Amino acid sequence: MKFLLFIVFGIAIIGIGSAYGYQEVSTSDFKVVNSLGEDIKSPVVDQQLNLQTSLKNSGNKTINWAYIEQVINSDGAIVDLNYATGSIVKNQTLDAALSWTPHTRGNYKIEIFVWDNLRDINPLAPMLTHAITVT
Repeated sequence: MKFLLFIVFGIAIIGIGSAYGYQEVSTSDFKVVNSLGEDIKSPVVDQQLNLQTSLKNSGNKTINWAYIEQVINSDGAIVDLNYATGSIVKNQTLDAALSWTPHTRGNYKIEIFVWDNLRDINPLAPMLTHAITVT
């Protein structure tokens, strides 16, 4: 009986992931870069940072996307929330980036979301989380 429940649960999770577009867009290569695309290894206060992630359309059709980033400080407060939208054709890879300028030193958590749009908010890829320290 437990095995049957496990199978049903597994199929439901796979179905939900497919229904919401998981596997259509993959994300990779999160980087903190400057305006020239050069890696920033040690971010400092008042330096403009571009939070960049590669998006790849693994599906067989053009997909609309919304790239959302939120930056959370060590107190758990959201200090930046930003988004960009666009579309990506089949088999295309592109770099999506949003800028953020930290005004306080400290540790930050960056959460990246890729949704189909800002209205329906169906995820196209799992949420990414990264940590950075600003000095």
